[in-house]
Amino acid sequence: MRWFKVLSFVVAGVLASASMSSAQVAGKWGLGGFVSYTNPLFTFGERFGSGVDKWGLTASRVSSARLTVEAEFHHTQMDGGALETGEFTWSPKALTAKQYSSKDINPNGAHTNRFNSVLLSGLWFFNADRSMDEGSFSPYIVAGGGVYDHKTVAENIVWPGQSPTDASGVDATNVDAQGDILPQVVMDRQEDTRTAVTAVLGLGLEAHVTQTIALDVRARYHFILGELRPRDAWGLDKAFPLQMFDLSAGFKFYFWD
Repeated sequence: MRWFKVLSFVVAGVLASASMSSAQVAGKWGLGGFVSYTNPLFTFGERFGSGVDKWGLTASRVSSARLTVEAEFHHTQMDGGALETGEFTWSPKALTAKQYSSKDINPNGAHTNRFNSVLLSGLWFFNADRSMDEGSFSPYIVAGGGVYDHKTVAENIVWPGQSPTDASGVDATNVDAQGDILPQVVMDRQEDTRTAVTAVLGLGLEAHVTQTIALDVRARYHFILGELRPRDAWGLDKAFPLQMFDLSAGFKFYFWD
């Protein structure tokens, strides 16, 4: 009976401690900012390369020691897409086929993609007794959803479907080292745009520099229900869904409610 009383006392003490810890962090609000290295995947990755091309802002509410709810806005700008830098095959004359890229012929061409996105995520922390004290580290799982508004633009891109006569009509003196006419006719501006539903899943770590300032790093996978049209001349199939992976680092500034 005495052991039961001792055990009950210990359990009560642990529960009280956990409750106090949760109470210490619950109710905090946070504001933050971050930058990201993004890596488009699969058919989306065939269009655009990786790079540090995303920045974002977050607003957080600490619901408990285990859960933080986070709203996020981010902007991504991807340049130098495949239609600008990738090669296509064109015949300047009969029985001749050569490889060209739009960038080498027309430096004014551009193939870009941008996202303006809004997300609502839950951060579930592994530490049930998360304190948010100076020097504390708290790993977490992040999962969320939202809408990504994307616009992909191809502008002043050299048109692979032109004939040598079409090219000569632009500038008959614009030839390569072998004296063959270069393709010079550019396509009309083209856009693929959509506001797409998105799901996000990842892992992160929050490290408190002080009680109110935290370094936040995370890795996330993005599944975006958007699409990009096929580009047969460049050997590009339709891209659907759009998928990418990112690595982010930023700071959060916490304050009480």
